[in-house]
Amino acid sequence: MSTLTTHVKRALAPEPGRAMVAVGVAVVVSLTINFLVVRAVLVAAGHPPEGLTHAVLPAIFGGMLAFIGSLGGSLRSGIVRAAALSVIALPLTLIAVVSRDVPPLAGLTLAAAAAGAGFLAWHGEPFATSGSLLLYMYFLPLVFGAGSGVSLRYLLVGFAAMAVTTVALRALAALVPHRRRPGRVAATDEPHREGLRDRWILLPQPRLRQLRRTTLRSAIGLGIGAVVMSATGDHNAVWVLMTLIALIPPYLPLTIDRVLTRLVGTFVAMIVLTVIDAVVPPGPGRFLLLALGLVLTIAFLRRSYLISVLGVSLVAVIAYAKVDGPLGEALLWRGLDTLIGAAIAIVVTLLIPVGDRPHPVWADELPSAPANH
Repeated sequence: MSTLTTHVKRALAPEPGRAMVAVGVAVVVSLTINFLVVRAVLVAAGHPPEGLTHAVLPAIFGGMLAFIGSLGGSLRSGIVRAAALSVIALPLTLIAVVSRDVPPLAGLTLAAAAAGAGFLAWHGEPFATSGSLLLYMYFLPLVFGAGSGVSLRYLLVGFAAMAVTTVALRALAALVPHRRRPGRVAATDEPHREGLRDRWILLPQPRLRQLRRTTLRSAIGLGIGAVVMSATGDHNAVWVLMTLIALIPPYLPLTIDRVLTRLVGTFVAMIVLTVIDAVVPPGPGRFLLLALGLVLTIAFLRRSYLISVLGVSLVAVIAYAKVDGPLGEALLWRGLDTLIGAAIAIVVTLLIPVGDRPHPVWADELPSAPANH
């Protein structure tokens, strides 16, 4: 019993990484500016008021992830990364739009995206983070249908405006005083490799063996989830798939710690959202809570997965219910779908024994375990 208590305390405790509050705030600012710019450009290009927000979303998703990937390093490298990621976001979005309503294609493409992200993670940082960003550039338009039904002309205009804005914002970020400047974001705890030759060297064993198993499980699990989501078109399948990608990403092994912190974080979020539903009336005030949730999601991703889950739950539920609607139904489905997604993640791990550790274990029981859950 004492061993179990120790495991639980360690799983729910803060992690060694620092909170990236500056990054969270910078992302919210960049997201807001990008939204206003892309929206204005689409209106000027003649897009009708109907469906305008839907037409803006794909560029906003891509811009958010491109901005995150551009942070850190020198000004020159940051601008190059901002430009490159902004450009890559467009074809990934187009592939997601084409694949979303064709179940076999949706499954194959998401499995391929997960496998690609995993392959990059085998080389450590910064490739692991790049792979994660590219995976989500494809994943978000796929699950939310961002860009579906939008003409190619408006997509091109929106992404062009986003790319220019994102590069400009990255340049402005370099003007922030050093102590307050948003730093580089990393998806894993692997040390950052500076030399180009060193970056292409695979990680040593047994870490590489763990990642190869993890990547295979992730590709199969997410691929099957994408097929189900595409075939049913059900919003529950969307939220289950979002839980799956959080629990079985291609670059982190599934551990009991991660499942536990996600369940506890979701439970805490349901309590907080119930209070919000009763105290904060629908309307503009909930935009502030949406922004706060996004800051928490990013700032505590490496510091406390529990708080990060709380943040993403705030964003997911408020966005699903919309700022002017009641939260009750969205709350119910979010909690239920998280439980279903966690159960599926564990089953996938048990049914795909691709190594000597086919079952979920506590994070500190993994050989050469990384600090994160």
